[in-house]
Order: sequence, then structure tokens, then C-alpha cells
Amino acid sequence: MPLRGLAALLFLGGIVYALVSGNWGIGAIVFGLGAVVLGLERLRGARSRPDRAIGWVLVLCGAFVVVDALIWIAIGGA
Repeated sequence: MPLRGLAALLFLGGIVYALVSGNWGIGAIVFGLGAVVLGLERLRGARSRPDRAIGWVLVLCGAFVVVDALIWIAIGGA
């Protein structure tokens, strides 16, 4: 349960930070980290193959969002 709570805080924190500060790059990084944490939680407690698949999709998509946001920030998009 603690990882789900952390993931929820990261999801909501990323959205709120982006809306309040206007810095969408950092908000996307935090949101992506929330997806990675939720995916790791799903992988840790997976009892069946579909649960593991959902966990891997969350981890990979979250990592892609983080890398994409970092590249976007590095080239001056934010």
C-alpha cells in the first residue's frame, strides 16, 4: 500500500505542480515517476501474467515520459 500512495502523490503532485508553476517539463517528469512507481508495485505483487504485463507497460511508459521530458527540457522546449 505505501507504493500506491507514493504513486498517487506523484501523479497528482506532477499535475498540480505543472498547473500552478507552468513548468510542464518538471510536471511530466514527476508524473512519469508516478507511473514507474505504480508499475513497480504491480510487478512486485503480480500473481498472474496479465498483472505482470500491466506492470511492465506502466514502467516502460513512465520511463519514456521521463526521458522524453528530459530531452524536451534539454533542447529548450520548456
